[in-house]
Amino acid sequence: MKFPSIPVVKLPIVDASTDPLDLLVYGLALRMKQLARTSPKFIELIHDRQFRIQIGTDLGVARQIIVNHGEIDTVSGDAEKADFILQFADSEQGVKTLMKGDPTAFMTGMQNGTIKMEGDFSLLVWFNQVAKLIPPKIPKPVKDKIKVARQFLKEKTGR
Repeated sequence: MKFPSIPVVKLPIVDASTDPLDLLVYGLALRMKQLARTSPKFIELIHDRQFRIQIGTDLGVARQIIVNHGEIDTVSGDAEKADFILQFADSEQGVKTLMKGDPTAFMTGMQNGTIKMEGDFSLLVWFNQVAKLIPPKIPKPVKDKIKVARQFLKEKTGR
């Protein structure tokens, strides 16, 4: 299913929309909130820091992640001027690029003009450090079961 075929609606109770990029960035902010309480490495990265990072699209979708002295918050739209803005051509490109986590994908997008960045580029370095902490640690027994399940699916589907 292509992203553009998904209807985008505003979810007012959680201040989010069904746009895939908005949901992804909202999820990242929720994970960061959790890390702000549980991860010493993450706490060190946000202690005594205050800034806003905005991730959005040329089509008007935008979400800000707010770091305020050890606290993480998020707001939709461009509520206040962000210290660093990461702008994708569309949500599909934004989701694929962020999920890939490959710096060369960012470089390619910047070279062909589909990814724009402006503001304090040291926050991009900060974001890359944080991205390493986002995936949760999976216990070895669970990893083993996932491996078995993947092998089973591969045998049954051929993919």
